[in-house]
Amino acid sequence: MKTWKISGVILLVIWLFVAAFIWFRSVDGAGIIQTLQLKEITLMIWGIFAVPFVIGYIIWGIVLKRNTHKMGQ
Repeated sequence: MKTWKISGVILLVIWLFVAAFIWFRSVDGAGIIQTLQLKEITLMIWGIFAVPFVIGYIIWGIVLKRNTHKMGQ
């Protein structure tokens, strides 16, 4: 479970770093000026992209917890 928690913190830091990068950049890779609306849309897409990872991470944690309890009994 310790590795699971550490990997969760690492993933959270990476996700927050990318979200901050999206929020504070003024021009994207195509040279388009980022307005507040474009930043919000991009952050929503980034959040939707993260949902499957969060669901998978929670399932992984449940499986690890069950395996830990089975080994302890």
